[in-house]
Amino acid sequence: MSNHIGRVSANALFNFCVSVFSKVGVPSKEAEVVSEHLVLADLRGVDSHGALIRIPHYLRGIQKGLINPRPNVKLVKETASMALVDGDNCLGQVGAMRATDLAVEKAKVTGVGVVGARNINHVGILSHYALRAVGQGLFAMAFASSPPIVVPVGGKKPLLGTNPLCIGFPVDGKTSIVLDMATSVVAAGRIAVAAARGERIPEGLLLDEQGRPTTDPEAYLEGGMLLPFGGYKGYGLSLCIEALAGILIGAPYSIYIKPGWATQGGFIIEVLDIDAFRPYEAYKRDMLDFVKLVKSCPLAEGFDEILLPGELESREHEKRSREGIPVYKDQWDDLRKVSKDLGIELPILTS
Repeated sequence: MSNHIGRVSANALFNFCVSVFSKVGVPSKEAEVVSEHLVLADLRGVDSHGALIRIPHYLRGIQKGLINPRPNVKLVKETASMALVDGDNCLGQVGAMRATDLAVEKAKVTGVGVVGARNINHVGILSHYALRAVGQGLFAMAFASSPPIVVPVGGKKPLLGTNPLCIGFPVDGKTSIVLDMATSVVAAGRIAVAAARGERIPEGLLLDEQGRPTTDPEAYLEGGMLLPFGGYKGYGLSLCIEALAGILIGAPYSIYIKPGWATQGGFIIEVLDIDAFRPYEAYKRDMLDFVKLVKSCPLAEGFDEILLPGELESREHEKRSREGIPVYKDQWDDLRKVSKDLGIELPILTS
């Protein structure tokens, strides 16, 4: 049964986020970076990575000394087209956005920018970083490794993370293609959302602590495991991302990544300047033709349209920007405690 209790505006939630992080010592500019990211996740319907879920976990990490609220984010190595960033145990969005902006700068100069970030915490939705580049007419591809909660094919011990990837293409000024996905069959945060809402999980996604299939989200939260999507295909991708966003850039990997809701292994992003390959207008013409071709595909029974990767999230963004972000009781109770503990007024909910 749903415990939906109302909606909150994006602006009100953003202001609350900034106040919360500022109150625990995060500099205002960095508090805004993290808050913008979390609210964007809520707006795009990725509730598992949004402010309503993540604020309490990030705060817990800061209060326990697991996250550095005032880091010295710095460059470790740099060339004309590549760089490595050390986040000084920062809130992940701070280090990942620094890496993204640097990759964009390099791509505009050299045609390609590849930047890794290590010693960071949970970076949130990868689509935010890809969209940062895509919005400037650039191609982007981002990867992140994470704590081991996924079993390799044939195993019953979690050794891999959900290890997401994101690939983003600009189409025109209004449309983009943004594939943002975990290599597990479901993102871990969605399990917590289901548990908070009292929902079951479809079969084939979870294992309990003994490695047995389950549909109970609580069984996962009490020591269970996730499965890779597509069997060996998802497992193979996850393993490669572990190596790319972990071992390659010198970040922790697999069992060496500290567990917890706020943690992450490493992050790496590649940005390409389309003009380095061909004139952007010619690219856009062909991309628009390609999108039209895909959209015109005859529909299978039960389908109303062909969707592009990221299109549902884009529509949800527009809807929630108008109507507000849906709020559920358990989430709001957690934020009410944060509000009381820090002396910060909660936003007003609407029906």
